[in-house]
Amino acid sequence: MSLNPDLFLYNLTIRPSVTAVKCCIGNFTGNRRQQEVVRATATTLELWKLNRINGDFYKVVAQNTFSHIRSIETLKSNGSDKDLLIITSDSGNLTVIEMNNEKGRFESVSNEPYFKTGLRRISPGEYVAVDGRSRAAMIGAIEKNKFVYKFTSDHRNRLQVSSPLEANKSKVLTFGICGMDVGFENPQFAALECDYSDFEEKFDKKMHKTLCYYELDIGLNHVVKKYSEEVSFSSNFLLPLPGGTQGPSGVLLCSEGIIQYKCLSKMTHTVPIPRRSGDRRRSQIVCGVVHTLKNSFFALLQSELGDLFKITLDYVVQDSDESRGEAGMVNSMEIQYFDTMPVCTSLLIFRAGFLYANCESGDQYLYQFDKLGDENQRKFSSQDYPDEYAVLSDETTLFEPRPLDNLNLVNIVENINPLIDAKLYNSNETTSLPVIYSLCGTGPRSAIKVLNHELPFSEVVTQELPSVVQKVFVSKLNRNDEYDKYIVLSFVDGTLVLRIGEDVEEVENSGLVLDTNTLGVFQVGSAALVQVHPNGVRQVFYVDDTPQKTIDWAPPAGIRVLLCSATNSQLAIALSNREIVYFELDDLDKLIEYNEHKELASQITALTLGEVQAGTARFPYLLVAGQDKTLTVFSTDPESTLEVVSEEILSSAASSLMAFYMKDTAIVLNKDVGEDDEDEPELATSLLYVHIGMESGVYARLQMDPQTGELSNPRNKYTGPRPVQLSKIEAVGQNAVCIFSTRTYLGYTRPSEFKITPLTKPVFQHACSFRSEDIPENGVLAVYGNSLTIMTIDQLENDTIIESIALRNTPKYMCDCTDKNGMMYVLEGDIDTKRDIDEERIEEYQQFGYPRALGEWASCIQTVVVADKSVAQTIDLGDETAFRACWVNFESRPGEPFLAVSSAKNQHLSPPRNDGAFIHLYRISSNGTLELFQTTKTEHLSLALTAFQGKLLVGARNELILYDIGQKQLVKRSSTRLECSEIVDLKTQGFRAIVSDVRDSVRYTVYKPLENSFVDFIDDSMQRHVTRTLLLDYDTVVVGDKFGNISVLRCPEQISEMSDEDNHGFLVKMRRTKLDNPVNYYVGDMPTVFQKGSLTIGGAESIIYGCLQGQMGCLYPMKSLSEINFFKELQRLIIHEFTSLTDREYLKFKGYYNPPKNSIDGDLIEEYYRLGPDKRVRIATKMDRLPRDIDRRISDMRSRIVY
Repeated sequence: MSLNPDLFLYNLTIRPSVTAVKCCIGNFTGNRRQQEVVRATATTLELWKLNRINGDFYKVVAQNTFSHIRSIETLKSNGSDKDLLIITSDSGNLTVIEMNNEKGRFESVSNEPYFKTGLRRISPGEYVAVDGRSRAAMIGAIEKNKFVYKFTSDHRNRLQVSSPLEANKSKVLTFGICGMDVGFENPQFAALECDYSDFEEKFDKKMHKTLCYYELDIGLNHVVKKYSEEVSFSSNFLLPLPGGTQGPSGVLLCSEGIIQYKCLSKMTHTVPIPRRSGDRRRSQIVCGVVHTLKNSFFALLQSELGDLFKITLDYVVQDSDESRGEAGMVNSMEIQYFDTMPVCTSLLIFRAGFLYANCESGDQYLYQFDKLGDENQRKFSSQDYPDEYAVLSDETTLFEPRPLDNLNLVNIVENINPLIDAKLYNSNETTSLPVIYSLCGTGPRSAIKVLNHELPFSEVVTQELPSVVQKVFVSKLNRNDEYDKYIVLSFVDGTLVLRIGEDVEEVENSGLVLDTNTLGVFQVGSAALVQVHPNGVRQVFYVDDTPQKTIDWAPPAGIRVLLCSATNSQLAIALSNREIVYFELDDLDKLIEYNEHKELASQITALTLGEVQAGTARFPYLLVAGQDKTLTVFSTDPESTLEVVSEEILSSAASSLMAFYMKDTAIVLNKDVGEDDEDEPELATSLLYVHIGMESGVYARLQMDPQTGELSNPRNKYTGPRPVQLSKIEAVGQNAVCIFSTRTYLGYTRPSEFKITPLTKPVFQHACSFRSEDIPENGVLAVYGNSLTIMTIDQLENDTIIESIALRNTPKYMCDCTDKNGMMYVLEGDIDTKRDIDEERIEEYQQFGYPRALGEWASCIQTVVVADKSVAQTIDLGDETAFRACWVNFESRPGEPFLAVSSAKNQHLSPPRNDGAFIHLYRISSNGTLELFQTTKTEHLSLALTAFQGKLLVGARNELILYDIGQKQLVKRSSTRLECSEIVDLKTQGFRAIVSDVRDSVRYTVYKPLENSFVDFIDDSMQRHVTRTLLLDYDTVVVGDKFGNISVLRCPEQISEMSDEDNHGFLVKMRRTKLDNPVNYYVGDMPTVFQKGSLTIGGAESIIYGCLQGQMGCLYPMKSLSEINFFKELQRLIIHEFTSLTDREYLKFKGYYNPPKNSIDGDLIEEYYRLGPDKRVRIATKMDRLPRDIDRRISDMRSRIVY
C-alpha cells in the first residue's frame, strides 16, 4: 500500500444481498407463542417476525457475519424456551448461536473448529442435519467427509458440543443429508450418496446412487453405516418425517417422477409426481416441508415448475393399543395436487397457519392456509403402484394447474433478485431524491423495479384552508384525556382553534388569543392550557372543557417573545432581548415566574425542555442554542435554577431543538407480536436524545445522560440547503422525530440502528401527533401550504417504496437512454420457453410460468418510458435472442439516432453455438419507439457494442470491428484481432477503447486512423473474469469480476501520453507494460452494475455498484490524507477488537482472491457502534481521541455518502 495514495475508497453497503442460502423457523427469541424465521444470505443472518393479526412479515435483525454462510439449521435447546441455530461457513467452524434479546443481536455460544478455512468440495458444512430430538448433528461435505457432533447440557443448562466423530469414505459424493426422527433411539441420519471409485477405473461403467443410513451409538460414542440400498440415479431430495408418537419416522426420497417412502425395516411405498396436462417431461422435487398437527402430519413438496403436492401417510400410531406389534408401520401413501407458487429454495409453515415461501428469484411471499386440500382433487395412492415400473408406466397421472385455492396470498416482500442491471436516476428538482431503476427477476415475474428511498404514509383526509399555515398544534384539555381535543392552527396574523369530535369544527370560545400568531400551545397541570404568542403568555383554566379563567403574562415594553418550550409543569420562553424566562407550576397549577432572567451572549435561536420521565416532577435541564453556534445546557433544579451545566460548540447555529426519549431497540424481541398484551413501559427500553436542527441544513442527534447532562454519541445528517425545523411525533409505538427541510424526514429507531428516512411527498412545513376516537394510534396532523392533512404512519420496517414495471421475459440487458430521450430499451429472452403466448393470460403465466418448449427461445425488445413507468413498445424477435444494444449516431447520417442490437438465431448455451449472428439497426423515432432499419449478418455473436467516433464499435469473440452505416447493411471499416478469448464489454473515450474479456481482465487499445486499426498497448497483470466495468477518467477504470472482487486499474501517465502521441502505435506497442492496480476490494457477490452518482441531497459523488444477488453499495473516494489515515487506523484497531460471529478472520475473508488495497470497509467501521464500552474506550484511547469524536466522524462519513 502506498504511503500517499492518490485513490482510496470507502465502502458502504446500501442494500444487503437478498438471496437466501437457507431459511429456518423456530422460537429464537424464547417466546413459545411466537415463531420467527432466520434467513441466511451469503454473508448475513436476518431475523424476521410475523404479525399474526394483519399478516405483516418484517425484518427485525440483520447481522453481518463477515464470512460466507454455507448452511443453517435450527437446534432445539433442552431445558430452554429459546431455540439455537447451527451455522456452517467458510470459517471452518461449527458455530452455534443464540439471539440476545437485550442487545438485539445474535451471539456465539460455541465455535468448534473442524476443518481449514475456505470452501472446498471436501470441506464439511455444505449439508447440516439435526436429528429429530436435537441430540446430534451431522455435517457433510460434497465429497468424502462427514462429521457427527453430540449436544448435551452442563449443570448450568449451557450447551456442550462434543468432539466430532468421523464417517468418512473416499471417492464418495454426497447429494443430500437429513436427520431422522427415531424418537429416543440412537440418532440416525440418511444420506444420498454416489461412489465413483469404480467409474475412475472403468469409464463405461454406470454409476449408482445409494441411500445410506448412519447411526450414532450414544453409549459407545461412535458412528456406523447401518444400511445402504441402491436408488434411482435421478434421486435428488430427502425429506425427514416425524417419528416417535408423532409419526412413522423414515424419509421421503424424491426422484424424477417418483416419490418413495423409505425407512429401515419398513416396506417402501411409491407414488408418482403428477404432471401438468400437455407436459410430457417428468417433474422433480426441489424443496419441501413437513408440518405436524395435533394427531397427524402432512408434507408439502414443490416441483421445479412450482407445483405444490400434498403427501399424507396412513400408518399405525405408535401408542395404539391395537397395533399388535406393528406400531409405526405405514399402510399407504397418497399424493395430490395442492397449489402452484413460484419456485422456492425453502418452505416454512408457522403454527399460526401461514406458509412462508422463500423464492428462488424475485419477491418473497407469505401465504395463509384456507384449507388443507380439496377432496375433489384426484389422489394417487401407493396401493395402486406396487413398484417403480408401475409408476413410470402410468401416463394418466395428470392435473390441471389452477389459481390459488388452498392458500391465500397475504403479504409480498419485494426485493431485487437477481439484479441484472440498474440505473441511478437524478431529477433536476431540488426536493427529489435519487431513484434507482433496477432490472431484475426471471421469466414472467421479471420487472424493472423503481426503488424510492421513502417511508409511505396513509392519507386520511386533506382540507384546504383560507391561507398558509405556519404551524399546527394538537392538545388535550385535561391531563387524563385519552384523546386530543383542540387543533390550533397558527397563521401569519392570527390563530384558528378547531375542536376534535365527530366533526372537526371551529371553537367559538376557546379562551386563547386569536388575533396574533401562536408560538406554542401546551397542556399543563390537571386542566389548563398555555398559549405562547409574540406578545406574551396566556394560561387558560378549563372546567368540563369550558374556559373558566385566564391569566396573562407580558414581557417588558418593546420586547417580544421569540421561542418557547414546555412540559406539563414547566415553561421556558426566549425573548428578543436575549433573555430566558423560566416558569414552573405551583400547587394551584398557576405559572410562577422564576425571579431571575438568564441573558445569553447572542440572540437565542432555539430552546427546549425535554420529555419528563415517569415519577419525576420536571425535566432537569433546559437546552438553549444561540446565534454564536453555542448549545448551552442549563439546570432546572430548584437549588441551581438556570445554572450552566455544560456548553457545546455546534458547526452552525441551531434553528430548532427537541429533547425526548427514544427506544434503544425498536422492537422488544421477546414480545409476542399479535397478542393483545399491554405495551411495556416506553421509557424502560429508551434513551434520552437531544435533536438539533441547524440553519446550515444539518440535523444532529446526541445522546444525553439524564443524570449529568453530558452529551455524547453524535449523529449528523445533511437534509438540504434550508434551515431544519423539528417536531416530535409517535409512530408504531415509539417516539420519532419529524425533520422539515427541503424534504420531510422521519428519524426513528430500528433494531441496533437509528434511521432517517424521507416521507413521501408533499413536503410538509410542520406536523404533530394526533389521536382521536377514529384514529387512536399512529395519527399525524401535518400542514403544507394552505392544506391540512390528517394521516397515519403504520409501519417503519420497510424504508423503500418499490414500484414495478412488468416485463415479458427474463431481462438480459438494459440500454439506458434517459439522458437522450427519456427511454430505456430492455432486451429479454427465455430459453426452453414457448414463443407464442396469449397476452391476456399474463397473470396466469406469472403464477404457473410460461409453457415449456425444449430448445425454443422467447425473446423481445421492450421500450420503457421512464416518466410514465410504462412499456410503450414490444418487438418480438422470433427465433432470435438479443444480447447487447447501444445508442449510436453515425457521422454519415447526422441527426438520425439508431439503436444497434446484437442477436443470435437458435442460440445454444452449452456449448455455445447458434444458427447465425446478426446486428440489427433500429431507427429511433421522435417519441422513442423503434423501427427496424437494416440487418447485418456477422460471423460471430457480438457481446459488446458501443458508439465510437461516429461509427459502431463491436466486440465479437476476440475481434474489435468498426462498422459504418451503409445503404442496406453495416459496412466493416476496420478489424483488429486481440490476444484474448471473448470480449464482453467496451468503454470508449476519444480514440481510446478499453476492452474487457470474459476471463482475461481488461486491456487498453487506441485507434490509429493512419493504420486503420486498434493498437493494444497495455493490459492487466492478473486474469480477471470481468462482468462489468466503469470508466472513471481517461486513464482509470473500475472492474468487477465474477468472484466478487472490485478493482481499480489505471494506465501509467507516461504510457498514456505515449499512446496518444504515437501516430502509428509502434513505440507504445513495443514498450509493453502492465496496468497499475491502486485499489482492490472484495464484496463477495458478482458485480453487475457500476455507475457514478450521488444518493443524497448535496452528497458526494461515489461509485454506485450492484451485485447479482441484490446487494447494492457505494465506493466513495476519500478526499484528504488525514481522513484516510484516521479511518485506516480505526479499521486496524477494530479488526483487532472485533470478533466475527463465526470466528472468521476478517482479513482472510476480505482477501479471498487479492489482499484488500487502498480501501476501507465502512460496514466494519460501523461495527464500532456495537462494540462494548470497554473496547470503544480502548480504541479511542489508542487513537488519542474521545469515543464521541470517533462516533461523529463515522456518522459524518455515512451522511456524506448514503441515505
